[in-house]
Amino acid sequence: MTSTSPNQAERTWPAVPAPPQRPRARVSAALLLPLILFVLSLAINLVHVDITEFHSDESRWINRANYASDLLNPFGPTWKDQYLTRGQPPLGSYLMGLGLLLQGRDTDTNAVWDFSYGPDWNRTVGAMASGADLDAARRANAVVGALTVVLVYFIGRTLMGTIAGVAGGLMLALHPLHIWISSQALSDQLLVFLVAASMLVAIRLGNSPSRGSALALGVLLGLGGATKLSPLLLALPLALFGLGMLVLARYGQMHPAKSRRLGVYLLWQPVIAFTTFVSVYPYLWPAPIQRTLNLFALRSSEMDNQSAAWPDVAVDNPILAIGRIYERLTVQFSTTGSLLGDAAGWLGFGSEPWGIDIPIAVFGTGVLTMLVFKRGLTSGTALATFLLAAQVAAIVVGMQVDFYRYHLPVVLAVAILSGLTVQAAWQFVAARAGSPLHRDDATASAASTSNHGLRTGGNR
Repeated sequence: MTSTSPNQAERTWPAVPAPPQRPRARVSAALLLPLILFVLSLAINLVHVDITEFHSDESRWINRANYASDLLNPFGPTWKDQYLTRGQPPLGSYLMGLGLLLQGRDTDTNAVWDFSYGPDWNRTVGAMASGADLDAARRANAVVGALTVVLVYFIGRTLMGTIAGVAGGLMLALHPLHIWISSQALSDQLLVFLVAASMLVAIRLGNSPSRGSALALGVLLGLGGATKLSPLLLALPLALFGLGMLVLARYGQMHPAKSRRLGVYLLWQPVIAFTTFVSVYPYLWPAPIQRTLNLFALRSSEMDNQSAAWPDVAVDNPILAIGRIYERLTVQFSTTGSLLGDAAGWLGFGSEPWGIDIPIAVFGTGVLTMLVFKRGLTSGTALATFLLAAQVAAIVVGMQVDFYRYHLPVVLAVAILSGLTVQAAWQFVAARAGSPLHRDDATASAASTSNHGLRTGGNR
């Protein structure tokens, strides 16, 4: 038998190090879902860039693409008091210019489109945008449309849950009117993007009032006004809402600490919004108030002229406006109608069914109202609801002409509310089936909120 020495017995060989483990890449649903929605919406929009019919307004927006580069000379001739400069706020033109520059184009584009003459005459004088400029401007707008879908996802997810976010995002991404405007070189899609961003910031402000959120909300409303004027007006009812909070807090109807803080922040919204509006629009700098009034006067005059020129699309009062909205978003443009029509086509039927987007959204309105009562008037839910309702009301009251693109903010509201309906239906079915999935999966997003709404309600 071979003996082993003590030294040999105690000798140990160094262990061979294990190969390093590569970290597994994990993509959470919170990141993956909005990314999927963005890619889906952008792909749909880009496909339609080449097939969407041309609108003469596109040439006007592309013609003003030079506004983006002329910002470097804010006292130059571009910003003098002239029709084109005060005819439309400039942010849509900035988008056109930036989109062209980022895609290797320049901002020296076509001549001004004259609506007194037909397309052939305008082509002859160089008022038709070139194909390359038109496609580049449309692609820029397609990106904005896809980003709006992502914002709708986050709004729905924050208000109620992931299913609400996904359903709302899909309702918007697949909506024919959203697709149409996202594939044209217009400013309406930028307006809806800014309204959605304002809602998301309003939710944050209500949940956790801070100077940063208040400043961001006012800036977004000002930028919205620099796109289509109407969001600028939303700052006024917000300020009145804040004043009401202060009054109710004074008489003990609201938690005093949060109501006073939030109420003061809302009172500042018109100042922040108007300051932003003026800052990004050099035309206003010489006389901010007077020239802003000129803008609204010109816009009102143009609406009167349009309703007189096209009496078949004139809208005389808000009741008729509601009827036009229902017809547009039920008979002509709807996600559900489009999907049902596609299904009918696949099955060999040639019918074009009406959509049911509006009834779905009406149910969602009830869901949102219940959430506001539950969470309180100082909640983020209440502020977002107030903003959305005010924007839709502005469309209904201000609609003098029934042009298709004027309905896009209402489509945003329908998408968000439809998402809430789907979430509520999911929770109801899951609860009846005894599944834990009926619980609100937005609880985590509300963990940072405080209970300082009405004394009988919580907050989100």
